[in-house]
Amino acid sequence: MYNWALETKTKAYYQDEESLSFTDLSSRLTSKKKEEETEWLSEVSAVTLQQSLRNLNQAFTNFFKGRAEYPSFKWKKGDQTARYVGTAFDIREENGKRKLRLSKMPGLINIRWSRELPSEPSSCTVTKNAAGQYHVCFVCTEEAHLLPRVNGEGGDLEFVGVDLGIASLVTLSTGEKVGNPRWFESEQERLRREQQKLSRKEKGSNNWERQRKRVAKVHQ
Repeated sequence: MYNWALETKTKAYYQDEESLSFTDLSSRLTSKKKEEETEWLSEVSAVTLQQSLRNLNQAFTNFFKGRAEYPSFKWKKGDQTARYVGTAFDIREENGKRKLRLSKMPGLINIRWSRELPSEPSSCTVTKNAAGQYHVCFVCTEEAHLLPRVNGEGGDLEFVGVDLGIASLVTLSTGEKVGNPRWFESEQERLRREQQKLSRKEKGSNNWERQRKRVAKVHQ
């Protein structure tokens, strides 16, 4: 949907000298659902399709304000996202477990919760990364509590200097040091081995695709 909207908007500008707004694209999307080749779009939640158009609209806003480059097409094997708002999603209890319901998705989805939600979420974004892993991010309102001010012995604020190094990851002005676990070097070697295996596979084959996901997992 994002790629279709980007192509439609770009062609309209350069070929017809027409600037399509979010409303224009949304209207064309309605017609797109009625076409025989793309009638399957009706099987997808209309909310997620509209959100793709909003994401593109924001991408163009960032471009015109100089905050980003011209929007580019998304790669189907790269990160993919679907955003649900309003009644297009909710969290339900089933057999004593909290599960996620997404509009037009059959059944409830099992979630491995990383933390308790502080409030009812206003939206959720489902992301599929290049390694084929799924993550869900919820937008919630949470009350922020300021930490108490810590004063030194003389009553003034106490400052600590931080120095990033090689032998020690962090050295504080108090003399405390935090060691360097060297995770990057080991993961870099692992990535090199997996990339070598990928180069020996026939590109586009099933074995190549499986190895590509292994490489992507190391990146994750």
